[in-house]
Amino acid sequence: MVELRGARVLVTGAAGGLGGYISRTLAAQGANLVVSDLPGSDIEARAEELGGMGVEARAIPADLTDSGERERLVRDAAEAIGALDMLVNNAGLEFGGAFTKTTREEIETIATVNLIAVMDLTWLVLPGMLERRRGHIVNLASLAGKIPSVFLATYAATKHGVVGFTHSLRVEYADEPVSFSAICPVFVADVGMYARAEAEMDADPPPGLRPVRPQRVADAVLEAVREDRAEVIVNRGPIRPLAALYWLAPKTTVRLLGNRSTRHYAEDYARARGRL
Repeated sequence: MVELRGARVLVTGAAGGLGGYISRTLAAQGANLVVSDLPGSDIEARAEELGGMGVEARAIPADLTDSGERERLVRDAAEAIGALDMLVNNAGLEFGGAFTKTTREEIETIATVNLIAVMDLTWLVLPGMLERRRGHIVNLASLAGKIPSVFLATYAATKHGVVGFTHSLRVEYADEPVSFSAICPVFVADVGMYARAEAEMDADPPPGLRPVRPQRVADAVLEAVREDRAEVIVNRGPIRPLAALYWLAPKTTVRLLGNRSTRHYAEDYARARGRL
């Protein structure tokens, strides 16, 4: 387990949304942070806020679609606060709606940010963690990485990849003092893409898809590190039985997830995003 007080942590996608909640929660535990987001984002303000909490905090903008930028981010982060003890791969994109309405450029971009960047940043920091015999990598996945998701095909593909990547590394490095965790939230209220669509939606979410508050996701990151959890699903209702059924009987699960209320909710969300 990584002791968070004094730990050196890199959080991507930290300018707003979940990244803000996660970085503040880690700072409250005494972690020193490098926070990153796109150039032009208000990431400097985030670092200033965190520094006001009594920890060391530095802002390093980076475009994660660029492999050179990813390499520079890791190098500059280590120079800014020291060798990294923890990486939180939080940055992500979501292009919802009908798959045939998704452009090829969007497919390439979402795959790069949500999956390739996660693997590449891990590849860049993991050797040092193994050498120092200390480290934890937390990957923000999604419930869409556990079950099929209507009108979220590209997003679900990347998040299934993140979940599989995380669990595979836990097995590969099971005998090492470095660990890996995947966080799998349902829709998250008040932040990000869901917040922008919520005001335009009419349909009520099915019980298993009701949005959770962002602080619950940030708390799940703490839980994953403190308890060395392979995976934390963050939702408001029993969803693990459905995820288990997906592996045992995928055809039945697809039929269940295609029911009228779930599909109507997914359509309403895609329509509110202008993606249907």
